[in-house]
Amino acid sequence: MNDFTLGLAVYDFVPVILTGIAVYYVAGMVRVLGVPMSKFAYLGAVLVFAAGVSKATWKLNATLTGQDLDWLANLLFPLMAPGFALLAAGIWGAGRALREKTSPGWLWLVPMVAICIAFATAAYRLSADIERGWFLPIMTLTSLSNIVLTILLFTMAWRQGQRILAALFTVNLAMVFALIPIAQMESFSIAMHWFEQTLTAIGAAAFAYAAYRFFHSLFPFHRPSSSA
Repeated sequence: MNDFTLGLAVYDFVPVILTGIAVYYVAGMVRVLGVPMSKFAYLGAVLVFAAGVSKATWKLNATLTGQDLDWLANLLFPLMAPGFALLAAGIWGAGRALREKTSPGWLWLVPMVAICIAFATAAYRLSADIERGWFLPIMTLTSLSNIVLTILLFTMAWRQGQRILAALFTVNLAMVFALIPIAQMESFSIAMHWFEQTLTAIGAAAFAYAAYRFFHSLFPFHRPSSSA
């Protein structure tokens, strides 16, 4: 924690903002395509953005005050997991709408059940005094939901002939996997912190650009927050 610099802490907000832009446009696709109860997709977008803000705020606070608000850092995955699950369900419905198919009535039930199972498992593991027992089920839901969301966005863009955008949707996920070996390191140098956050920013930038361009290629005269 004490290795952070102010520049590094501020830089951490860059991928957060870019990811916020990306999920805003992703949720917008769900709304404009007329997926029922699309507000759940916006809820997912808000949760993903809030997850990033919580982690970046923890780092900035730690840098400025020296206080380690561990609970703030630990909000990342409990917020991100349901967020990505809801977005993935919404985009699945959006993909069906593009193919002129209606969404099934149980569309939002699937992510809700997955979220309940993940958090119930996390609670059980905590009650069993397993060290950081909550982390594995929540991280699993986050990873699976992110993978599913990426695959769905890639498929949608590819079917619409947007090959470059389809590839860009995979960059964010590729950066996540590239960061796994770094995350397993016991200690970081300042240079490694900058490298890690740069990879994260590159992935988020690709995600934001692809979501923005894909939305406007589908709906050149719409805003993500409006179906009119």
